[in-house]
Amino acid sequence: MTSPEMKHGPPRPAPAIGAVCRVRNEQPVLPDPEFLALLSSAARVLVIGHFNPDGDALGASAALGEALRDMGRAVTVGVSGIVAPNLEFLLQACPCLRREFRRPSEARGTDWDLAVIVDCHGPDRVWPDHGREDFAGLPPYLVIDHHMHSDDVRGHLAIFHDPEASSTGEMVARVLKGLNSAFTPPVLEALLAAIASDTGFFTQANTSACSLREAADLVSRGGDLEGVNLKLNQSFSPARMRLLHLSLGTMEFFRGGKVAAMHLTGEMLELSGASREDSDGFVDFPRSVKGVELAVFFKEDGRGRVKVSLRSRYPVSARAIAVGCGGGGHELAAAYTDPVSTCREATDRFLSRLAGLLPEEEE
Repeated sequence: MTSPEMKHGPPRPAPAIGAVCRVRNEQPVLPDPEFLALLSSAARVLVIGHFNPDGDALGASAALGEALRDMGRAVTVGVSGIVAPNLEFLLQACPCLRREFRRPSEARGTDWDLAVIVDCHGPDRVWPDHGREDFAGLPPYLVIDHHMHSDDVRGHLAIFHDPEASSTGEMVARVLKGLNSAFTPPVLEALLAAIASDTGFFTQANTSACSLREAADLVSRGGDLEGVNLKLNQSFSPARMRLLHLSLGTMEFFRGGKVAAMHLTGEMLELSGASREDSDGFVDFPRSVKGVELAVFFKEDGRGRVKVSLRSRYPVSARAIAVGCGGGGHELAAAYTDPVSTCREATDRFLSRLAGLLPEEEE
């Protein structure tokens, strides 16, 4: 099967550090008819998002899988990595979801004639600890993603890509409309969870008129935004609260208060009885401090590395900083992994890399 050429309009240049562009094209990018034809013609479909899926990846995957199942397709929705406790409701609402795909070999074979990779641009984001040689034998795949891609997207049949979309959930809603799919209650819940997760419940800078209109349409179809909020943001465990207490005690400020950082260590997990997934969203606490332009959350991963999550405010580009450290993400929300064993080491290395990337302290 040949790869159709997708039509996305003129390319949009990526903003530079310190000059993040806030002007958006408020006309939504729609999936190409050839993309929709490839998706609608597949009888057996595997849908899977990036490693350790967040609310957007899991919600978009669940919604697409459920909608395709309702259209009579044989669908498997897979998960690579660990799901945060407050997202478990999306697993329960998706009967076609198969919980774990720990390695690419589990996605090989003839069980599926098409895969759809959601909220990332390829299998190296689904299984980041595996090399390109491990991806041989995977089904031909489509990509639905809103991230800005720092490297080439290879091996796919077609891609639906809109880096100005608030979330992949917003894009999946457009795909389902293009397929004339029914929006059942599980689909509505999953899509609202995806969009709300990636926009901070419509409070972050990536919230656009398009995303608000998409959410309004889902609510008008019967979506329960209050119910999604209860499940996402008001169902946390006491262990998470103990962990948050310990982590907040590590908050430090640098660069005259422009940079704020928090840590999560293995010792904190033992003391609190929480899991690493319970720390989802902790990076938003340092970002909420007045005057902070860049929030950083350092989390020891238990395998001799530190995951570094970044959240920024205009004009600082979290993505540009993460890319410079070997990672990636959105302009204002990005991450990378540092091959050191402690948060303190990762903090020192991060601060040394910041030279020239942020405005200097005023004297």
